[in-house]
Amino acid sequence: MAAGKTFLTDVNQMFQVAADLIAMEDGLATKIRVCNATYVTRFGVRLRGQMHTFEGWRSVHSDHFSPAKGGIRFAPQADLDEVEALAALMTYKCALMDLPFGGSKGALKIDPNEWETWEIERITRRFAQELARHDFLSPSQNVPAPDMGTNEMTMVWIADAYRRLKPEDINATACVTGKPVNAGGIEGRTEATGRGVQYAIQELFRTPSDIARTGLPATLEGRSVIVQGLGNVGYHAAKFLSQDDGARIVAVIERDGVVRNPDGLDIEALKAHIVETGGVAGFAHGEYDADGAAALEDACDILIPAALEGAIHAGNAPRIKAPLIVEAANGPLTFEANEILLKRGAVIVPDMFANAG
Repeated sequence: MAAGKTFLTDVNQMFQVAADLIAMEDGLATKIRVCNATYVTRFGVRLRGQMHTFEGWRSVHSDHFSPAKGGIRFAPQADLDEVEALAALMTYKCALMDLPFGGSKGALKIDPNEWETWEIERITRRFAQELARHDFLSPSQNVPAPDMGTNEMTMVWIADAYRRLKPEDINATACVTGKPVNAGGIEGRTEATGRGVQYAIQELFRTPSDIARTGLPATLEGRSVIVQGLGNVGYHAAKFLSQDDGARIVAVIERDGVVRNPDGLDIEALKAHIVETGGVAGFAHGEYDADGAAALEDACDILIPAALEGAIHAGNAPRIKAPLIVEAANGPLTFEANEILLKRGAVIVPDMFANAG
């Protein structure tokens, strides 16, 4: 991302393009664009013999429908700008999918890898208490879900903390989604976002006018795919595209580099390797390269950035060769990258559609 540019700036620029296309009144556009409210909390938890202070946020971009909906992420790079950008995307995503929810997002500035599970639980429960006390966690007003760095267990801790704080709320378990099935969750939720990415791609390949713009054959069978990020979304998208549709996952990019195989990677084996070792280095059935970012520029049919925002920017966009880019992550293309690639003729499936789950 260019110096001085932020994720929120990119989201707002893309919103303004849409507002201009429909000649939206300036005052209304401003009201829709800004976040209604953002709660900032700094709380202490005594761990390892000393007090640690943690910073977190929960932003409500819009509550035109209630509850406001959106994930909670635990990440060391989290900040206010990112949270408000992601909350805005949740509003637009719910509107696009005709879901009766407002948009919200939350984050805790923490690296989960630096803490033991029991420590993460204590920190999570304190964060949940802060959110609930200020009405940023509630079945009727604001409902989080798993995101980067959080999972089903995180949701169980949050729900339990809320229930203990609000024992009179008979709907307490509904204060979060993404819970395990045995704790009030639903089947299929874990893989839903990755499955949605697959469905978005399938729909494009079924639409003659759209697939013609890519120059690709109207079949997913044998198509070469590069996936950046084999987390929950990237893993399930890669798994379903390869197993159900016959696509070849020719490269997977992770934090420690990239692993390539022109014949197609075994996604299940690679995922097991990542869980065991923490990265793609050393995977026996592919060629490893430490320069993962460069692999975004490899020739392929479909590029699926499923990691962090701003992965494709003005600096590398001119070298992106994929004719079809599917935004499985939130905001993986900056505004400038989006403009560069569209002018080149690339087809981009936007995040608010592709990763809506």
